[in-house]
Amino acid sequence: MENINYDATLLNLKNLLSQSVGQATNKLQKTGVVFSAGIDSTVIAFLAKKFCNVCAYTVGTCKGEDIIFARKFEKLNILDTKIIEITEGDVENEKGNILKILNNNNIPVTKLNLSTAVPLYFASKKAYRDGIKVMLSGQGADEIFGGYVRYLKMNEYQRIIAMKNDINLAYKDNLNRDIAMCAFNKISLKFPYMDKNFSDYAMNIPMKFKIYEVKNDQYPDDFGETIDIVDGKKFIRKFILRKLGREASVPEFIVKRKKKAMQYGSMSEKIIEKILKNHSIQIKF
Repeated sequence: MENINYDATLLNLKNLLSQSVGQATNKLQKTGVVFSAGIDSTVIAFLAKKFCNVCAYTVGTCKGEDIIFARKFEKLNILDTKIIEITEGDVENEKGNILKILNNNNIPVTKLNLSTAVPLYFASKKAYRDGIKVMLSGQGADEIFGGYVRYLKMNEYQRIIAMKNDINLAYKDNLNRDIAMCAFNKISLKFPYMDKNFSDYAMNIPMKFKIYEVKNDQYPDDFGETIDIVDGKKFIRKFILRKLGREASVPEFIVKRKKKAMQYGSMSEKIIEKILKNHSIQIKF
């Protein structure tokens, strides 16, 4: 990563994201973070604690990876960490509200939308009970920093086009669903990565800062455990965001944690699959 502009780029990203978080938490004494204990949400949480008190809300089953990482994080006593364990019964009890929210907001009732809605619904429900009015989300980081595996199968030009398209469709595909789940529980959800000043700058930094291709088995910054191998090539996804995490004092076990989508890390997809087998929810494909 030897590049005369790399350090300046990293500093600019940190400053711009910090400004975005500051604007989202303006005049708040306390804010919540939808916290998967992954790099995206943890960076947001660590920047937010400079402006106000932060409660980090993690939702999942007891065996879910998000809960496992959140419990490890909780032991550090860095943030007020709220761990919400859910079961199939919990989701069954709330499925009426979740379906109502999707239908009332013209959001398709698909397995993906149901699975992703579950953590947001339970996190915002608990946050409201705790007196939280605003929550922050790490959504947008995957589209901006190359977090999806499918990007690795593309050449650089294809990645640029795909990532721009994904950002343009982010609200339609994901964020409106998340906003609706939180709004039902009287929580305003904000996305610091989607701030225009930040996203415009971040989308235009060199692709090699985002998706770093490892050559000759030279693993930069001890990130070897984050490696993805696609078509015989080795990549580190969200490379500069992991570096930003280190700059923000994010614990190393989170900086090096490989991406796991919320529905998998929380294991909400497994719960939804069981409920669908029982035919208690009808979905569209």
